[in-house]
Amino acid sequence: MEVQTPFSAGTVMFLVRNHVLKWKNHNRFTPNTTPWGHGRFCKRLISGKKCFSKNIKTSVACSYSTEKDDTLPSIKQLTDARVIYAVAPALGHNKESHPESSARVPAIVTALEKMELTSKFRGSDILELQNFKLASVDDIASVHEKAYVSGLEKAMDRASEQGLIVIEGSGPTYATPTTFNESLVAAGAGLALVDSVVAASKNQVDPPMGFALIRPPGHHAIPKGPMGFCVFGNVAVAARHAQRIHGLKRVFIIDFDVHHGNGTNDAFFDDPDIFFLSTHQDGSYPGTGKIDEIGHGAGEGTTLNLPLPGGSGDTAMRTVFDEVIVPCAQRFEPDIILVSAG
Repeated sequence: MEVQTPFSAGTVMFLVRNHVLKWKNHNRFTPNTTPWGHGRFCKRLISGKKCFSKNIKTSVACSYSTEKDDTLPSIKQLTDARVIYAVAPALGHNKESHPESSARVPAIVTALEKMELTSKFRGSDILELQNFKLASVDDIASVHEKAYVSGLEKAMDRASEQGLIVIEGSGPTYATPTTFNESLVAAGAGLALVDSVVAASKNQVDPPMGFALIRPPGHHAIPKGPMGFCVFGNVAVAARHAQRIHGLKRVFIIDFDVHHGNGTNDAFFDDPDIFFLSTHQDGSYPGTGKIDEIGHGAGEGTTLNLPLPGGSGDTAMRTVFDEVIVPCAQRFEPDIILVSAG
């Protein structure tokens, strides 16, 4: 659905195409690659020996099996599925009338049921992960400073006494007595989905997609602390997990939230093996994500921020995907693609 604004559609598209030309002319962006043909974005992998993608001409050594994790469904269930999803509603992490409240995930689950997009209606095509492990402190510390992680855990005592505390002022970002544990659950859902998609990919050219319906959100959380309603960087933790546990070296992250994913941006700003790409409304919170923010040091060129003018709708997004994002992904040749909605 197109967003209605005072701008005409033609004006918005003119601004978008100007931005596209700027991105293409950037000295680090040269999308001179061959298209993938009829395939779609890689969701990923596996084999006990090598992991291959039909669409991306690359391989990576892997060794993973659901036999190592009895919390995952069987290989047959995973390979039969078209979509594997996990739900972590964090019902205890709640502040009434706050825009990031516990009503969000149940509302989406209800909408999916009304649209008949659950396993109840689609059978084995859609698989929900019912029992998955929490992320460990070490998992979180692969992205966030240990002092922050331990400090938040200790702050739960104060939250228990006061009921609700503010842990960061720009949102403000709040915490309740259950926030630390429920944030580990949310991050754990992402890790379990990476594990599931990797396991399902063992003998499949077209593996299922994973969908994490979780909160608290994560893309504003910076390595040293929370920010903008976000506690832990869920997609960033999942990216490190894919590298550490599955040997998937090159990770491509697409963030399409209206706000810039500054936390994910910062986590990988100097990392040449994780490409972070963000589309967001120009000038929106938190004011970061400018075109010239392209990474630093060894990571220069593996960050691409695409600030879009307010009012950009479906046509604008398709233009950006077709003319910028797809060529970037082709050039980077990732082993796995993660998509972040905030």
